[in-house]
Amino acid sequence: MATETELKLRIHPEDKDKFMQHPLLQTATQSEPQHLYNTYFDTKKYELLNQGIGLRVRKIGERYLQTIKTAGSSIGGLHQRQEWENEIERELPEYERFPKEALPPILQKVKKRQKVKPIFTTDFTRITWDLHIQLDSANHIEIALDQGEIITNDSHAPISEIELELKSGDPEVLFEVAKQFLETVPLSLEAKSKAQRGYALHQAKPLSYYKAEKRNGLIPKMSAEAVFETIVWQCLKQVQANEDMVLYGDDIEGVHQMRVGLRRLRSCLSVYKPLIPKKTYEHLWTEFKWITSVLGVARDWDVFNLTLQEIQEFDTTHTLQGLQHTAKEIQLNAYVEVRKAIRSPRYTKMLLELGEWMTTKAWRNDLKSKKLHQLDAPVIKFASEVLQTYRQLVLAQGEDLRAIAPEQRHEIRIEVKKLGYSTRFFAELYPCDETRLYVKTLSQLQDELGILNDANVAMQLLTQAGLDQDAPARHFLHGWYAHQQYAHFNALEIAWQQFITQKKFW
Repeated sequence: MATETELKLRIHPEDKDKFMQHPLLQTATQSEPQHLYNTYFDTKKYELLNQGIGLRVRKIGERYLQTIKTAGSSIGGLHQRQEWENEIERELPEYERFPKEALPPILQKVKKRQKVKPIFTTDFTRITWDLHIQLDSANHIEIALDQGEIITNDSHAPISEIELELKSGDPEVLFEVAKQFLETVPLSLEAKSKAQRGYALHQAKPLSYYKAEKRNGLIPKMSAEAVFETIVWQCLKQVQANEDMVLYGDDIEGVHQMRVGLRRLRSCLSVYKPLIPKKTYEHLWTEFKWITSVLGVARDWDVFNLTLQEIQEFDTTHTLQGLQHTAKEIQLNAYVEVRKAIRSPRYTKMLLELGEWMTTKAWRNDLKSKKLHQLDAPVIKFASEVLQTYRQLVLAQGEDLRAIAPEQRHEIRIEVKKLGYSTRFFAELYPCDETRLYVKTLSQLQDELGILNDANVAMQLLTQAGLDQDAPARHFLHGWYAHQQYAHFNALEIAWQQFITQKKFW
């Protein structure tokens, strides 16, 4: 058994020559191209997939290799999993040649094995380079360029990717090498393995957006640092899992959930600022703000266009007709900018730098023993202190929500969001019955504050759309939002009272 650690990157086929001419590869030992034909096996009900198992037979020339891989982890483009591999005589699995510990229960039974059939193949050419790099220690990396396709009975999809596999050394070197390639070759992180892409093609499900998981396996005895790492990786997962919907789909929830993932990530860093100084991630923070703002423009126009659709039936004189056309055009342009940003080297570099920062735990470098002790201590004390601090900040600012200026309400909304994110981060550490109602109450307060904030955002968007101050559409919408605010003030007061009387769970 071996543990495979690799970083996957997508490359456009047209950039193959540029990649192969990279100075880094001129110092490496290049192999002759290999043709690899791989058949993946499972049952009709995907029982191996559901157990996190991958079963593959690879044909290389006249040789056959069979491999079992565990699901492992795939975060930030870095894939880690256990694998068992051995040579066989034919193109079908020979289960008895695997060690017993490699076989999941389904493959230990002869009748079950009979249900396992080929479901898709990958057919590609691979060129590899052996690269040795001396950083803090000696590192050996195998670099593979794979180009070909994934094939099912009904469909196919291209393969054009680079794999950086760590043969020996520290995982951080994978990120360093990837960043060097990125300086001259447009690349993007690939969060999915070929097997995952093959299964997705075989199942042929439509694109979907991804929401944050409510449970991440947190327990009170975990260290504050371990919880931090879990939350950050889950935030990154939410960001990357929505990329396909944003790039290729048409559900606006993709942009929303990707933006939520980034805001959760920034909130997590803010929560942990007492233990992890901002100076250790200053550049990352700037990059997170950049991509969040690009997504934010698209999200604002998404919400605004939804509002225009909702109130269209009340526009009997077609006052909003011209605005609707303009707003739709701006929305489409905003999506062009979003997709351009996600495909940019800047975005890929941001993800690589985050992965490297997390893998190396770079925040530990300059911390004194007291902070290190707090990071290593059980998280529950830190979590309770954070929740109490954020709750006090909200209470201090929200005494009279109806009377204060919209700008102040916006500031309170930000504090409520911080408390909301913190509550969801740590809720799993406390009894479920006590946290559920608190989260619900906080969500209602946040929603009401969001509705009141929509009017301010809408007025800004009207100016961006080029509407004069006296334009009929502006007066129409001003009246609409004024009515909305009036209608929701009572709901806001009720939500506020429920919040301040809600028993805290920490």
